[in-house]
Amino acid sequence: GGHARIVLSKALTSSYMDIRFFATTHLGQLIRSTSKANEWTLRLLLTQLYDPAVEVRELAVQYLEEACESMDVLELVVQMQPTLDHLGEIGHPLLLKFMSTTVGFRFLYKSGYIDREMDAWFHERNYQYVLHIEVYLAQVFSSNPQDEDGDSMLFDGAVPPHFYGEIAKTELGCQVLSDKGHFAEFAHVIRQHGMESDDLELIVKLKSVLWAVGNIGGAPGGLPFLEEEGIIPNILDIAETSEVLSVRGTAFFVLGLISSTTQGAELLEEFEWEATLTPLGETTGLCVPLDVAGFVEIPEWPSPPDLREPRWIQPTDDPMELQILTAIGNLQNTVIANEAARSLTKFKSQHRRIFSSITLFYRVLHIMSTQRYRLPVRRYILDLFDIDLDPDVMNALYNLSATFHHRPESPTASVSPSRRRGHARRVEENVGLGIRMAAAESQTNGRVAGDRDGGPQQQAKQARRANGEQSQQQQQHQQHSVAGSPMQARQSRAAVQKNGMIALDPVKRIEGFGVDESL
Repeated sequence: GGHARIVLSKALTSSYMDIRFFATTHLGQLIRSTSKANEWTLRLLLTQLYDPAVEVRELAVQYLEEACESMDVLELVVQMQPTLDHLGEIGHPLLLKFMSTTVGFRFLYKSGYIDREMDAWFHERNYQYVLHIEVYLAQVFSSNPQDEDGDSMLFDGAVPPHFYGEIAKTELGCQVLSDKGHFAEFAHVIRQHGMESDDLELIVKLKSVLWAVGNIGGAPGGLPFLEEEGIIPNILDIAETSEVLSVRGTAFFVLGLISSTTQGAELLEEFEWEATLTPLGETTGLCVPLDVAGFVEIPEWPSPPDLREPRWIQPTDDPMELQILTAIGNLQNTVIANEAARSLTKFKSQHRRIFSSITLFYRVLHIMSTQRYRLPVRRYILDLFDIDLDPDVMNALYNLSATFHHRPESPTASVSPSRRRGHARRVEENVGLGIRMAAAESQTNGRVAGDRDGGPQQQAKQARRANGEQSQQQQQHQQHSVAGSPMQARQSRAAVQKNGMIALDPVKRIEGFGVDESL
């Protein structure tokens, strides 16, 4: 009875925020559980919109927005004419619901809200809507659809409310939209930049315009705007042939919004796009082309270059660029990295213009792609340059990649004659040293063997036999000195070790080891 209402109103205005929050939750549940709108509960809930705590205001807006799904409750709340300007972004969805009724639209139009909000959406909020809805789509299509706080996204598949979609729900709103001339501007952007694929700002603007047009076309009184401008074929071309896949997806969702009305579904059927219907014949807001295979076909992109192929870059002739590149290369070394960073900071303060050079930037990117840097160092290097990676810069970098890279000459061709002579001399000295060591060891082994074999006569016989084998090996070596196989070299060394004598000239021994003197 009356006493319970008094207790509840006292709890809603308590000095303790927790009590006010609990009482607001209880009041919202009471409104949700009743099928008929009660004026006293709605008045108490509207009082909570002015609570000093943000948490209580947000909770009151949430319950009030849920209650306004009923047209009777919405009209009753609008008749109370609450002031919602102080809520800011919190009360924005609630104000959009007010616009969907004739009474609410007139109330907001008299307060000046419609003109202010329409200008804000035309210049800024349309872009924010694109970001907002693409975050929703990214969360939904993600394999782990959770936000940063770990809470699941509350997205039921319906697009968030759009100002132009709500304004087109009433006859007075369509009249204001026609007088402002905003839809004609939207149609011009779609015709002019529908196939844009390079300029990022124009692509975002095109998406924002498509969402505005789609929400207008999804309203009962918005389809005549699209028919008058004749832009449905342009939207179909964007959905089927745009090179930017996100733009094609936006156009696909927009066509679904247009098909959410019976008139829109019949109109799209003339262009061979079929709207899906429920068993009761109601539209679902999903529209697909009859030629699905052609719609999902994506043209092949050119093959990227083989990054595994080693590539070299032409050196720079500018001494200042050379010093900067040297300092950037020294950032890999932890011992001299601090000194290199100080040098780069000094260069940046004294010669700032050189850090706007596309050529130097390309050389630095090449160094970073072929060397190992820690992530903070890479960020530091990139922050040195005052260059935005816009399409013009990307084209310039691509052109430099075709002109800067070249293949070096063969390594053997770049060796000077003096280096070849030095290499041959070192090989000859090393081989000669090995021969002398082998000969000394063989002489020692020969004397020990002679003492063990029993006398000078036996040693003389062995010497004559060894000399005969030695002369035969010399003849074989002269015949096959061109081939110079390692096997022959081992046989020659075996003969020398056997009789304790050096039979071959050291230079010829080099040939025997297969060393090419042209090196």
